[in-house]
Amino acid sequence: MSETFKVDKEIGKQKFKAKRQYIVEVEFEGEAYDKESFEELIPSELSVKDYDDIGDKSNVITLEYERWWHQSTEKDLTGKTINLDHTQKIGECVPEEYEDEDGEQKLDYTCGNWTNNSFEYLKNEDGTDIKGKE
Repeated sequence: MSETFKVDKEIGKQKFKAKRQYIVEVEFEGEAYDKESFEELIPSELSVKDYDDIGDKSNVITLEYERWWHQSTEKDLTGKTINLDHTQKIGECVPEEYEDEDGEQKLDYTCGNWTNNSFEYLKNEDGTDIKGKE
């Protein structure tokens, strides 16, 4: 008799945080299976709401803008190009560990837990397995 288990679909997902410089700095945080997929979710342009739409109605603040476009690089005083974009991994959903009847540690893919401890990560930012943890 074979049993069927429902695999936790969150396992293998990673959390990333990214900064993109516009006129303001915007920080994005979200989930994806790899860094590249996460970065594809980040918009290349922003629009903002007028302060009157979201702010305190008793204050008068005028915000004028056309559109804010993503600026990924700039030049320093020496003319060297500086990359302004930065994305880092901040978490991963890993399967729970349990001890089987022989006393061996096993992974339970039916239930995952989010961790931000890089020593517990099983995936690289590109989604490949970390060597020695397959």
